Amino acid sequence: MRVRIGRSQLRQGVGAVGRLQDINKIVGLVTISALVALAIMALTITGASAQLSQATGTANQAAQEGAQSQERINQLDEQTTDLEAEYKAVLIDLENLREYNEQLDAQIEDQKEQEVSLKEQIEQSLTVERNVIPLMNRMIERLETFVQLDVPFLIEERTKRVENLKALMKRSDATAAEKFRRILESYQIENDYGRSIETYNGELELDGKQLSVKFLKVGRIAYLYQTVDGSATAVWDHDNKVWESKNGFREEVSTAIRIADQQLAPDLILIPVKGPVAE
Repeated sequence: MRVRIGRSQLRQGVGAVGRLQDINKIVGLVTISALVALAIMALTITGASAQLSQATGTANQAAQEGAQSQERINQLDEQTTDLEAEYKAVLIDLENLREYNEQLDAQIEDQKEQEVSLKEQIEQSLTVERNVIPLMNRMIERLETFVQLDVPFLIEERTKRVENLKALMKRSDATAAEKFRRILESYQIENDYGRSIETYNGELELDGKQLSVKFLKVGRIAYLYQTVDGSATAVWDHDNKVWESKNGFREEVSTAIRIADQQLAPDLILIPVKGPVAE
């Protein structure tokens, strides 16, 4: 079937097609603008997001570096505290060392003074020793003479003591002080003999007979003996250097011996004593 189209209709159709083309152009332009806008927005958002991500990373990095810096600060603070404590300890040690050195200096000065004093004392002691040795020798000689002239009690013991003093004076390992002390000690022993009462057993040869006797010493005023069986009693006559029989005092002498041996309580005793002779 054929359709006829008039001119007017044709012109209307051509106009409609033109309008459609214009509309398409407008739509195309609008679409392109929108796409461009969207693209710009996307680029803007993408850039902002990248900047935000970069800023966030930078902030995180800054925070991390800040934490590390704070940790280093804390470490430095601890090190500073330790160094300060160590410094104070060193100052205390230094002060103690200074006081110790001052004390040592004082001790050294005192030792120097003592050294000078000791040298002087040594020089003086050498001088004293040169003078005291002859004195000690004379003291021993006089002690020996005294023992020989004294009542002959404990004669062996006393004589041996004098001989020991003579031997001591020859020893190089004995100091002058030790020698002098021993001499004074011997003098003291002899002095004590004059104030003591004592007995001792011994042997006595008399008229060719050997007697076992008990000697009684009353200070230096009486020296007696009595035989063990009590049959003989005698007193020493120092003037004549002989034994004088005193059998009449047997009981008295026996009692005196028992008192001296602490077998009886102390009491008055009656013994023969030779009195002084008037000239």
